[in-house]
Amino acid sequence: MASPVSFLRTTSFRFLAWYAAIFGISVVMLFATVYWITLAALDRQRSESVQRELQVLSDLYSERDVDSVMRAIQLRVIDLRPPRRYYLLQDASGTRIAGNLPPMKPVEGDVELPVSALFPDRVGKSEDPLDAYPVAALGLRLENGGFLLVGENQYRTIKAREAIIRAFSWGILITVLLAAGGGMVLGVGFLRRIEEINRTTRSIMEGDLSQRVPARGGGTEMDQLALNLNAMLDRIQMLMESVKRVSDDIAHDLRTPLSRLRHQLESAQSKAAPGEDAVIEQSIAELDSILATFSALLRIAQIETGARKAAFSCVDLAQIVKSVADAYVPVAEDRDQKLEVMIGRPSSIHGDRELLTQLVANLIENPIHHCPAGVKITVGLRRDADVTVFYVADTGPGIPASERDKVFRRFYRLEASRTTPGNGLGLSIVKAIADLHGASVELSDNQPGLKVAIRFPATAERGAAKK
Repeated sequence: MASPVSFLRTTSFRFLAWYAAIFGISVVMLFATVYWITLAALDRQRSESVQRELQVLSDLYSERDVDSVMRAIQLRVIDLRPPRRYYLLQDASGTRIAGNLPPMKPVEGDVELPVSALFPDRVGKSEDPLDAYPVAALGLRLENGGFLLVGENQYRTIKAREAIIRAFSWGILITVLLAAGGGMVLGVGFLRRIEEINRTTRSIMEGDLSQRVPARGGGTEMDQLALNLNAMLDRIQMLMESVKRVSDDIAHDLRTPLSRLRHQLESAQSKAAPGEDAVIEQSIAELDSILATFSALLRIAQIETGARKAAFSCVDLAQIVKSVADAYVPVAEDRDQKLEVMIGRPSSIHGDRELLTQLVANLIENPIHHCPAGVKITVGLRRDADVTVFYVADTGPGIPASERDKVFRRFYRLEASRTTPGNGLGLSIVKAIADLHGASVELSDNQPGLKVAIRFPATAERGAAKK
């Protein structure tokens, strides 16, 4: 069974990451636009306010005199409320005659005056928080050579900028988190639907063809996919049942007459003339071979459908290997062969006892039938890391490396084995049973001879433990 997919590697997570990134960039761009528009509006408002104030004082100077401007400035500097205004009125010689700013070189137009330049003695000492902010000012030369400057403390602008940045930062963070959270909820919901499909397909792979993908009835694309998959599964189940019925019909329609024919030959053998007895005996042997081949083919077809997997249970593989090997010891001795059994502690796996018994029997029987007298056959069961390994090794002629992948084909036989009884289906059945149990079959050189190893994965053992 495939392991669950890591969320970080899923398409949902990648979509979520792209969505969050694009959404976050869009929100940042939106907030940046609002930020610059807001600050520009504040700067424009402040600039227009300073310009109006400068125009009022300039008009007062034009309509009246310098003394009127001085009195107006003195009244204004008394007001310390934000936004604090700053004024400077100098005569032609550069002497300050009114205002709350120190004398400076006349500068016409917009100018920003840092606190360190205006009040160097207050830097780091003043208890007034407004003294920490620069002054945005506008200067104007008067007709008498004097200089008039009006400025406004940037406290409001800077505080507004800080407030906007703070609000936007929290807004961006909360928005991105909400987007990510919402996307994750949607992604997890999507993954749950995918996992439902995965669970269904795993159950079907294990032989339960009745399983179907659940549809929630919302009319979504996932429901449409579920309906299509279920329709496909219905079709597959129907075809599998049709194949099974055909196989059963073949088994009934062909095996029965063949068995009847064998019985008739046995009856005829008892009445046959002395010269005909050997011919009838040979015909019976050929019929037995045909029936065995036919049974083996049906057995492979049954195994490959996977239907037997639904009835898996906890079985002790060590007990199966020992009982089968003990049964073959006298058979090997009759052929002047030595059969040695090496089994460790009990080893339980999740599987089909009957099929595992056939797998063990086929692998032990193979070297007994195809190896000459005097060979040693070793049957063993061991633990290899987290894998249970059943193996059969012999000291016979072995199988050439170029032929090892071919021996699992149906009816394939080595040239050296064509004179021995058999149908070339023994290892095909072994491979089908191993595949059904999720095990691998490995053929290697035993130096001399052949070693066949069946490696049952840890998942088979965990399945046994759950039982």
